[in-house]
Amino acid sequence: MSFRLFFSILIAVFISKEGSSQVAGCTDPQATNYNPEATINDGSCQYPQTSISPAVIVNSLPQAVVETSGLIYWNGGLWTQNDSGNEAKLYKLDTITGQILQTVTIEGAENIDWEDLAQDDSHIFIGDFGNNLGNRTDLKIYVTEKSLFPSEGDGSVPATTINFSYGDQQKFERSNRNNDYDCESLLASGDSLYLFTKNWVNEQTRLYSLPKIAGEYQVFPTAGFDTDGLITGADVLTGGNEVVLCGYKNYIPFMWLLFDFSDNRFFSGNKRRIGFSGIPGTQTEGITYSFGKNVYISSEKTTISPAKLFRINTSPWTYTTPTGIENAIPDGQGFLLYPNPNDGRFRLDLFGCSSNYYHADVINSAGRKVISHNKVALTDCAAELNLSGLEGGLYLLRFYNGKEVFSGKLLVYDQTGH
Repeated sequence: MSFRLFFSILIAVFISKEGSSQVAGCTDPQATNYNPEATINDGSCQYPQTSISPAVIVNSLPQAVVETSGLIYWNGGLWTQNDSGNEAKLYKLDTITGQILQTVTIEGAENIDWEDLAQDDSHIFIGDFGNNLGNRTDLKIYVTEKSLFPSEGDGSVPATTINFSYGDQQKFERSNRNNDYDCESLLASGDSLYLFTKNWVNEQTRLYSLPKIAGEYQVFPTAGFDTDGLITGADVLTGGNEVVLCGYKNYIPFMWLLFDFSDNRFFSGNKRRIGFSGIPGTQTEGITYSFGKNVYISSEKTTISPAKLFRINTSPWTYTTPTGIENAIPDGQGFLLYPNPNDGRFRLDLFGCSSNYYHADVINSAGRKVISHNKVALTDCAAELNLSGLEGGLYLLRFYNGKEVFSGKLLVYDQTGH
């Protein structure tokens, strides 16, 4: 046997053994069917029923945005729009009070049924694809350039148009809230836009994709998922490794967390449903990541509930590693620091706090207290800290008031990023 042939056989055997050592299964320790031997996530993870009461940030949004239907976080504020039949305008909201900071008119656009917003680094996309009747043939997405938006005050910006149709839709008879070709969810990832349908009949969703470039397109579903409810909003975490969907079933709101997926195959990884308790009759419509894994959700006015703004953090359910540069990592006691490692500037979140003021101590690896009794003011149980004077190294952060004490590890890198 020649050396070349022997070497080829040896490589083939090695690859075969390596391949056979890979184990497909559920890789999430939080799942009920977690397989500690699994090395490949096959999307099979199942989770215990989970329900939370999201923090209410604004109990009643301004009258001008009571039909809020989409949400993005950009330029220090939340941007939203109203749905069908309203003006072709975007509104910038204060993240704490919900008050309108700016109103921007979209030139040459018509709000037939604007249902969601999405963004990338340079553009905002407006989804005019609401289709309650199931018979629309003028579905479109408006594209606006962020650089043309006024930095403050009201104004107007032009838009180009992406026109599209569903290639798999065969019938266009009027069927009010009794069709599976309504859509209220849009996100931007990479060079594409992604639509999640709102299926009135089977309460599932289908995924479509199309280019970000103005033009006319016919789109076909690339995947589907049984959401057991109506999907009304979507967003993707910066970096593209986590997607959140919001919706409701019988006017009981929920969200789906999609994470640890491959490429943009959002349904190929973990899929976890989080129910919202204590807010029946709420029609959640818009959802967006802001900083880290903090998520804002808006709901439009219903007969029993005013338009509201909620806030949650997805980290307790989607973290997969003990440390990370971009991810927010919970410590098991409702205390969150991110990013971690950092340069001394980071955000701190408490999942529930007993007061608006705490104190912070920072202790270095030698046990010496380098910062003592530093007063910190919280807003919605969160604060941004700037300790950029710290030298690179590992520290213990103690955060406390007269009732509670939290502690967590803080890794600060030096000026060179180490």
